[in-house]
Amino acid sequence: MSPQKALDVVFYPKSVAVIGASSDNEKEKLWWVGRLQTFGYKGKIFPINPRAAEILGFRAYPSVKAVPEEVDYAIFNVPAKLVPPLLAECQEKRVKIAHIFSAGFAETGLEERIKLQQELVELIKKGPTRVIGPNCMGTYCPASGMTFNINFSKELGNVGMASQSGAVLINLVPYANSRGIFFNKIVSFGNALDINAAELVDYYADDPQVKVVVTYNEGVQDGRAFLRAVQKCAKAKKPVIILKGGMTKGGMGASASHTGSLAGSAEIWKALFKQTGAMPVETFDELIEQIVAALYLPYSSGLKGRRVGILARGGGPGVVATDTIERAGLLVPALTAETRSHLAKLTPADAGSSIRNPVEIGIGAFGLSENFAEGIRRVAADPQIDMLMIVISAHAYAHMGVGANEMLKAADILIQTAKTLSKPVIPIWTAGGSVESIAQALKAREVCVKAGLPVFSSMENAAKAIDKLIRHYDYMDSHTLN
Repeated sequence: MSPQKALDVVFYPKSVAVIGASSDNEKEKLWWVGRLQTFGYKGKIFPINPRAAEILGFRAYPSVKAVPEEVDYAIFNVPAKLVPPLLAECQEKRVKIAHIFSAGFAETGLEERIKLQQELVELIKKGPTRVIGPNCMGTYCPASGMTFNINFSKELGNVGMASQSGAVLINLVPYANSRGIFFNKIVSFGNALDINAAELVDYYADDPQVKVVVTYNEGVQDGRAFLRAVQKCAKAKKPVIILKGGMTKGGMGASASHTGSLAGSAEIWKALFKQTGAMPVETFDELIEQIVAALYLPYSSGLKGRRVGILARGGGPGVVATDTIERAGLLVPALTAETRSHLAKLTPADAGSSIRNPVEIGIGAFGLSENFAEGIRRVAADPQIDMLMIVISAHAYAHMGVGANEMLKAADILIQTAKTLSKPVIPIWTAGGSVESIAQALKAREVCVKAGLPVFSSMENAAKAIDKLIRHYDYMDSHTLN
C-alpha cells in the first residue's frame, strides 16, 4: 500500500477494532466504542474483549484475529506491556492502522519503558501495520465520524492539523470553533514511532479538502522530510502554521517528559521557517489568530500591501493603534488630500475627530454614526491604502451606554460594506472586562465570522498575524511557486 493510501485509511477506515474495550457498558460509553458510536462513525465497530459477548450492542471478539472480517483501524486501550504482542496479532491479521492510545513508554524516562518502546520500534519495521503513537489521542475526521472527543464539532472545515499532543487539541478545537475555525482532519501522534508530522503534512499538501495546515511539534524524527513536506505545502499555496513546543531550556525538558522528544535547537527551527515560509507562533492564542488570518485572508484575497487604513473612535486609541500596527511591521500612511476632503464632509468639524488616518468614524458616545459605511468606502478608495482595520471597543461603548443593538448594526454595516469592496475589511472587536461587553463583543464577532470576515480580538493580534501572513505570501511570490 502506498503511503498516501495508508493515510487515507487513517481518516476513512471502513472498520475499527477497539482492543481493550470495557465489558462495563456504562464505562465504555465514555471510551472508544461509545465515542465512535455517539459521534456517528460510519463504519463497522468490533469491540475486543475475551470476557464479553456484546458491548454497547456490538458483538465482541476475544482477539483481533478472531474478527471474521477485515480490520482497517485498531485502537489500543490496554496497559503498555500488552501492546507489543497485541500489535503482533494485528500484523498477522494485516490490520492497516494501529492507533496506540496506551501511554507508559519512553516518555516516562524509565529504562525498562524505553526498552519496551524499542521493542515496538523493531516490531513496526516488520509491517504491514502502520502505527499512530503510542501515547496519543489518534484521529479526528468529521467526514467519517472518527473522533477522540464526542464534544468536538461535526462541522467540516478545511484546516488539517498534526499534533504531537492530544491535550493541546482538547483545549484548542472548541476554542477554534468559537472563532469560526473548523477542521477537516486532525491526528494526534504522540511519540511518533511511525506515522509522524512530516508524513501528515505531506499528505495534507495533496489533500484538496485542506486549505491551511497546522502543526504542534515538540520534536521531529526526520528534519529533512519535514522541511520537504512544508515546502510542498508552499508550492500548493497552502499556508503552514507551526507552534513549536520546547524552544526554551525548560520547555525542552517538559517535551522530553511528555512525548520523549528531542526538541532540536531554536536556531534549526528558525532556519526551517526561513527556508519554507512557514509561519511560527508561540502561544495557543497566537495560533488561533494566525489560523484566522490564513483562512479568511487567503492568497486569492489580494492581501499583498502593508498599508493599513484604521477606523477607530478616540484620538489616543488611534495613536496607540498606529504604534501597534507599525511595530508589527505594517504601515499607517496619511490619506490623500482628496480622501481627507471627502471625510471632512462626513465628520463635524467641532467633533475633534481625525480624518488623517486613523479616521474617527464609527460608534461614538451617541451610538452608530450615520456615515459609518460611507467612511469605510472612502478610506478603502484611497490609493494609499491596502486594507482596512475597523476597531470597535465593546467595553468602552457599553460604559457609555451604547447598547448591543448598536454593536449588531455596526457588524451588519461592516458585512454589507465589505461585500462591495476589493480590499480586505478586518474587524477588531475588543471585549474589555465586563460581562455585558464581553457578551456584546462575542455576539458581534460571531455575526461577522459567519459572514466570512477575518475577526480579531485585538489590534496587536491582528497586526502580528497579518504581518506574518504577508511575509508568507511574499515568500511564495519570490520563490516562483505558481
